[in-house]
Amino acid sequence: MVFSSSLEEPLAWANCTLVRGDAVDAVRALKESAPGILSTIGSVSLCRSLLTAGLVDRFRVGMFPVITGATGEERIYDGYPDVALEMIEHRTFDGGIQLVEYRPRVLDRPPLGAPS
Repeated sequence: MVFSSSLEEPLAWANCTLVRGDAVDAVRALKESAPGILSTIGSVSLCRSLLTAGLVDRFRVGMFPVITGATGEERIYDGYPDVALEMIEHRTFDGGIQLVEYRPRVLDRPPLGAPS
């Protein structure tokens, strides 16, 4: 599935369906009707809305041993709800790159010690 309001069919990618409607509704229906693993790539706003709707079962974070303080463009988690993360898996690759998998739980109030 490709969620877009600006792309036109036919899509350049094989085996893709263009969805122009509400992404949360489409993903909820897909999860209810088809077994399997769904993943997202490249859409911060889509991930935010799916997480807020409670549709994210796993949250994978890749960590690279580089800090882009001077050249970084945007803080990608701005606009996300507060989320507790329970680590369920982790791997370290060559060069110190880590992949950590969490089970997310959207919090209904700020975490302890956070400014309110």
